[in-house]
Amino acid sequence: MKQKPVHKEVLLKQEYNPLSKEVLHNIKKGDVIERMLGFCIPMNLIVQEVTEDIIDCGWTFDRHTGLEIDEYISVTVSYISKVLNEEEKATVKVKK
Repeated sequence: MKQKPVHKEVLLKQEYNPLSKEVLHNIKKGDVIERMLGFCIPMNLIVQEVTEDIIDCGWTFDRHTGLEIDEYISVTVSYISKVLNEEEKATVKVKK
């Protein structure tokens, strides 16, 4: 199924709704998170590693803010928008 293109006007209207520090600090290896790319395109990822400051899912996120860390891009382009529960995990495709 072909996705509709995301228009610049849509991207500009998106809001950043951060998860609480408590939720971010409870994320563990094996959890499935939703990465909100461009603040509006959801992508489900499996958590591969968690350290004191980092959540790694193939993309790296700050464990305190949920914002993506990208050494090649000077602006934030994505964040962790949610941690999927067991019921949600059973119904989604996950990028490994």
